[in-house]
Amino acid sequence: MTDLRLRHPSVATAGRTIRIHYDGHPVAAIEGETVAAALTAAGHVALRHTRSGERRGLYCGMGACQDCLVTIDGRASQRACLAKVEDGQDIRSQMPAGTPDDPLQPLTPAAGAAPDERTVDVLVIGAGPAGLAAARTAARTGLSVLVLDERPQAGGQYFKPLAPSHRSDTPLDRQFAQGETLRRQAEAAGVRFEQGAQVWAAFSPQEVGALIDGRATVLRCRQLVIAPGAYERPVPFPGWTLPGVMTTGAAQTLARAYRVAPGERVLIAGNGPLNLQLAVELLQGGAKVLAVVESAPAPSAAQIKPALAAMRAAPDLVWQGARYLRLLRRAGVPVLWGRHVVAAEGEERVRRVVLAEHAMPSQTTAFDVDTLCLGYGFIPSTELARMLGCAHHSAGRHLGHLATTTAEDGATSVPGVYVVGDGADLGGARVALARGTLAGAAVARALGRTVAADPRTVTDLHRAEAFQRALWSLYQAPPLSLAAAPDDTVLCRCEEIRFGDVRAQIRAGRDSLAAIKRNTRLGMGRCQGRYCAVTAARLVTEMTGRAVAPEQYLAPRPPAKPVPAGALGFEKPEWGGHKPAITPNLARPVESAPLPDMQADVVVIGAGVLGASLAYYLSQAGQDVLVLDRDELNLQASGANAGSLHVQLLSFDFGAKAQAGGGPAAATLPLGPLSVRLWQEFEQDCGEDLEIKITGGLMVADSEAGMRFIEAKAALERQHGIEAHVIDGAELRRLSPALSQGLLGAELCPMEGKINPLRATYALAARAQAQGARFVRGCNVQSIERLPGDGAGFVLATSRGTVRTRRLVNASGAWSSAVGEMLGVRIPVQGAPLQMIVTEPAPPLVDHLIAHADRHLSLKQAASGGLLIGGGWTAAFDPAMRLNRAVRDSLEGSLWVARHVLPAVAGLHMVRCWAGMNVNIDGAPILGEVPGVPGFYNAVTSNGYTLAPIAGKLVTELLVHGDAGMDLTPFRIDRFL
Repeated sequence: MTDLRLRHPSVATAGRTIRIHYDGHPVAAIEGETVAAALTAAGHVALRHTRSGERRGLYCGMGACQDCLVTIDGRASQRACLAKVEDGQDIRSQMPAGTPDDPLQPLTPAAGAAPDERTVDVLVIGAGPAGLAAARTAARTGLSVLVLDERPQAGGQYFKPLAPSHRSDTPLDRQFAQGETLRRQAEAAGVRFEQGAQVWAAFSPQEVGALIDGRATVLRCRQLVIAPGAYERPVPFPGWTLPGVMTTGAAQTLARAYRVAPGERVLIAGNGPLNLQLAVELLQGGAKVLAVVESAPAPSAAQIKPALAAMRAAPDLVWQGARYLRLLRRAGVPVLWGRHVVAAEGEERVRRVVLAEHAMPSQTTAFDVDTLCLGYGFIPSTELARMLGCAHHSAGRHLGHLATTTAEDGATSVPGVYVVGDGADLGGARVALARGTLAGAAVARALGRTVAADPRTVTDLHRAEAFQRALWSLYQAPPLSLAAAPDDTVLCRCEEIRFGDVRAQIRAGRDSLAAIKRNTRLGMGRCQGRYCAVTAARLVTEMTGRAVAPEQYLAPRPPAKPVPAGALGFEKPEWGGHKPAITPNLARPVESAPLPDMQADVVVIGAGVLGASLAYYLSQAGQDVLVLDRDELNLQASGANAGSLHVQLLSFDFGAKAQAGGGPAAATLPLGPLSVRLWQEFEQDCGEDLEIKITGGLMVADSEAGMRFIEAKAALERQHGIEAHVIDGAELRRLSPALSQGLLGAELCPMEGKINPLRATYALAARAQAQGARFVRGCNVQSIERLPGDGAGFVLATSRGTVRTRRLVNASGAWSSAVGEMLGVRIPVQGAPLQMIVTEPAPPLVDHLIAHADRHLSLKQAASGGLLIGGGWTAAFDPAMRLNRAVRDSLEGSLWVARHVLPAVAGLHMVRCWAGMNVNIDGAPILGEVPGVPGFYNAVTSNGYTLAPIAGKLVTELLVHGDAGMDLTPFRIDRFL
């Protein structure tokens, strides 16, 4: 059997030998090592299965990429690179089937009544060089300091301490020694550590959410230091997702911490001296390294100036680099300068790697390998800093990246928040140590402690920065271009989105990260866009010539990494419906260049699903229609909803909770089935799969009062022509066996279902454009002037020019009241920020649209397998960030209800939470012409996604024929006058 254990005379095995099983095969492991280390040592490299059937293996080695997921004793999606082995573990590469015979086991202990709470003076996130230095410095002033770190041991990616599976009487090298010294100094100063702690959200500078020992914990602090480090940047080429292709950091973690070689025939490629260090460490442990491939050109006399600068700034590091080269030369390992990887080939794992020369791209060489290690630089982990609204800017070599804008001591634009180390911007360990020390002193001063200034720290910082500048001048690689990446190369590892998919979207005009995400699912997977966002941004820039601004990157959303959903659910009081608010302008337009004056017979304001529906039906009727949006198509409420097709009344639309006594909502009931049928007809017309599934809706009840409620509601709905049946618990369990055994029954509405809103709106718009409709984005309507004379039309002053039209349709959803004000018309519409949650892909659990009689809940399973959990739980508007963002109480309450109804939620991870926008009226839409303002029409509805086609069709009929074909009296604006 393969044994890839590295040998060293000073290192001994400390843990006992135990046995685990992987996909039924026995594997010998050492107590104290990770699952990934044990499996790699035994030659098992293929781990996760993708939806398409491909395999993935260890890639980042630090819990960021989520590609090494395995099932451990029935607990799904465990990161093999962080999970420790235990004797007798049953480890599988597949997720449980979710059946009674193979259930999803809860991922954490049952949650209590509320999260744990802890309060400290200074909270430090990350125990790498920067975090340890900051914590040590602050604690020495007498402050209480807590460090949260996700790794099993403090030290971070740089120090990589030896794991408990091994021991050494003396540190193996200076790097190990420095890390151990720094950790001990921090402990001696009184710093407390929580290892294996997952920080999943930062809700404010004083409130951080984490999982500690599997329990949800809220950390409250007076000062916050974020030192999350960095992860290695993606290097897309054909085959880069094959098992056996991993980052240099992953291989170095295996080698340094767990004494395991990543393979038997190892090729190392990339840019920078870290690759040389890995090669030497592997050789010294007895592994076979075939070559080191370096993108930068070979050293030459022209580089004497940066070489001397590097020697002045850090002579020890220069000599260390020279030593690495000497040892490699002595071992017969070539360093191939000026070359890069163009392809990795193989089936079950990488078997062959093809290289090309920069100077002569057609000149290729190949190596037969079983492992390829890639180290092309890093990307800062800015997720938490962006979640807090800290200012960022574009920076970096290669693909580029977002960097947190900080002062020298790590202070950010948000008071009380410091970001240091490579998690702010890339600078290496010595820069991180210096900045961490300065940050620790700064937070101590902010809390009233006296800290003497130490000029040596600033001197050390400047010397380290000078070394970094000289180093990357020496290692300057040729400019990067993505044009050579074949269309079938994977760009997004999680969702298996390929370059050709993204290029097609950009060519079609959907050329922002937000639009690409909605049209392809790029960035929606478990890694949260870490390994695709910068590549996609670079591709946009290369194809359009337009740089992607920091605020146009994928919005920061909790959780920072997938987190067990069951650990976060806590019962919360119900509330009486949505919380209306005046919605500010959230637009971040991609385009702003002036356009020539435009005109159209019909202008529609708002390019959400209703605007797209109007464009589709109006253009189908031969009308000249122009749709204006101040941002992008499908970006706000329409693009942020969860795609439910509601036909029955929601619980807060009936009875005591209902607005206006429930009459307007009841009057709207006949529109639901008509609109669902229109959606089905449109799917046939456009020829695209919009993922429409009309499998029925279930409103469940867990009390006798809830059963009486749905019986009365169903009776009213039947009066309005809605098919509705009340079923008992036995029938409910037959229809949906995964639902809780404690449910007493449900109302079944066969006409309900779901649709993919990320496809449907764009399909409507594309079909409308094919019929002649025009869409203009980044076009903010600033004022509207009525031309004299009835029916003479309107002149719109916009941010991009003047627009003239004879008829105007207001389809701007939550922003409709602002449009009405421009014409002196009061439109009683408000917005309400609300949030949704999606889990990781799961086995089939529910086929129906699930709601609750007494609780806010909307739950369904998407075509991707993820559970979409909503129901109107409130979000909040952040004025500083100009974003709607998640609220912790709503997250906790929503997950509690979901788990209460569907127990399998406790066995899944929450992958993403996002905030959308609900449209508050009185339960009924506002459709038709405004009295006294001829030519001005409204098309506004709170059940926007379901009712968009019928609302668009009815208003089109009014515009074209003067008659909608049905009585619109309940939906006219007159009812508010």
